[in-house]
Amino acid sequence: MAINYSIAAYKKPGDLEGTAKYYAKAQASGTVEINELADDIAYSTTLTDGDVLNVIRALIKQINRHIAKGEIVKLENLGTFQAQIRSNGSLTSEDFNESYIRQVHLQFRPGLGLQSTLALENLQFKKVKSYKELEGE
Repeated sequence: MAINYSIAAYKKPGDLEGTAKYYAKAQASGTVEINELADDIAYSTTLTDGDVLNVIRALIKQINRHIAKGEIVKLENLGTFQAQIRSNGSLTSEDFNESYIRQVHLQFRPGLGLQSTLALENLQFKKVKSYKELEGE
């Protein structure tokens, strides 16, 4: 197993005259959906795939509920979820109000279990063609 990557050229943002440098860009090798995850978990436990699906769906609902209340959701070695706010700035703190808030996004910080999985010494990489290269064929 390996993580696929392609090479892409990028310039510094705003530097139209600058020289592009080439960087690795992860390329997905597929998608795993909830039913397949449930089957995999059911196979490795005594639960049925229906039981696993119910637990996963209930977990998602509970994460949503707690995030909406402004709480941080910690899931042991998986990681933590927390709402983050992006806003425009005001000249004074007194002038700031909710209308300055542009977006709320979900921040995920991987726990130790995922961090160790993503350690370079635990991974292999495979260079593949980029989507643009594949379209040109």
